[in-house]
Amino acid sequence: MGSLLINKRPGSLDIKPASQSKPFQINDFIFLSEGASNSYLIETSEGNILINTGLGVEAPIHKHCFDQVNNKKIKYIIYTQGHVDHVGGSGFFKEYNPDATLIAQKNIIEHQSFDSLTQGGRVLNAYKFFGEMIDLMNDAIAKAEKMGFKDIQSIAEPDILFDDEYRISLGGLDLELYSVPGGETLDALLIYLPHHKILFSGNAFGPLFPHIPNFCTLRGDRIRFAIPYLDMCKKVLELNPEVLITGHFKPIEGQKLISKEVKNLHDAVEYIHTKTVEGINSGKDMFKLMQEVVLPKELSVGEGYGTVEWAIRSIYEGYTGWFRHNSTTELYSYSPTNIFPDLNDLIDKESALKRIKELTDKKEYLKAINISEIIISSDNNKEALKMYLNIHQILLKEAQKNSNRWIIKWLEFEIEETKNKLNE
Repeated sequence: MGSLLINKRPGSLDIKPASQSKPFQINDFIFLSEGASNSYLIETSEGNILINTGLGVEAPIHKHCFDQVNNKKIKYIIYTQGHVDHVGGSGFFKEYNPDATLIAQKNIIEHQSFDSLTQGGRVLNAYKFFGEMIDLMNDAIAKAEKMGFKDIQSIAEPDILFDDEYRISLGGLDLELYSVPGGETLDALLIYLPHHKILFSGNAFGPLFPHIPNFCTLRGDRIRFAIPYLDMCKKVLELNPEVLITGHFKPIEGQKLISKEVKNLHDAVEYIHTKTVEGINSGKDMFKLMQEVVLPKELSVGEGYGTVEWAIRSIYEGYTGWFRHNSTTELYSYSPTNIFPDLNDLIDKESALKRIKELTDKKEYLKAINISEIIISSDNNKEALKMYLNIHQILLKEAQKNSNRWIIKWLEFEIEETKNKLNE
């Protein structure tokens, strides 16, 4: 049967920066403020616990929401991981709660260091995929600066770093924290309330639940590995929560439903991992494997953020590296696109354009794209550009059915770039 929740929960295109004026009440002591990643307030008789601060520019919005819950001080701030949309508001909240204790898994130090190392590259790529969110945030930053807010984006500076497990109690409420390095980051953690059977998973499953995770995001991140991810799923199954509170959108309720969905997601990733490893050990070509491996219907899960094909490629290259054993040119500083201008000089343009149309009519879009790229490699051939544009528009219509942010945003970016070239 596969997942029951794929079409019942919002998709990746529904993730928006914080903008609400009131918190969403999950139960009598947990409150939600939605954003680029959700922020949560847990109320106790001895003070509040904040889970994730959101982006720096979102922090004033989250604070405004939570101020409506009560006027108690925040005693603990817990980060479910070190990505900027989880920790960016740290400085803002710390300013209002100077005695708050900040807690994170110890790998957050390494994670933030690595993030800063490659931040420039990710920023260059991010606008293609999150342009509308970045525009909204830039507007919000400008308004915040006019209001006198400084240090818009903070890093996390935890007071407590733990390795595998950590426990805290406040106002009679017990919290258990578990390290799960198989999530989006090596410092990912789960927060479990044992007496209420409530689990905060952050983005340990990825931004969308229950969807195939992105083991390597298109904006540019290091590869994440499948086996730790499977271990994370097993830990959630072991805890067997009745309420699952993820990093985006509203909670999922029902012990049986949560268990079924997590088990199904675990088994789907395990299936992909097993088939990929079998392919590696039998010497199968990576691209051939990406075409052949398909999830059985009974293991169907969403592909709104990651895809089965991308998971296969990430696992394959994560285990074997970049050398594909296909060409001597792989061993040198040479891109296959280097040959495109030479091929363009050799081919008959009229025949090539005719071939692109034939391939497009036969729905062999990727071959058609490659030939188009060859023709436009050394000059902006208008006919080839028009065909290239048409193919991407067709692919965009197909992609919109599955709502995968990365595919949709890339195709939209290429369409705009091609239109600009046609107008030059």
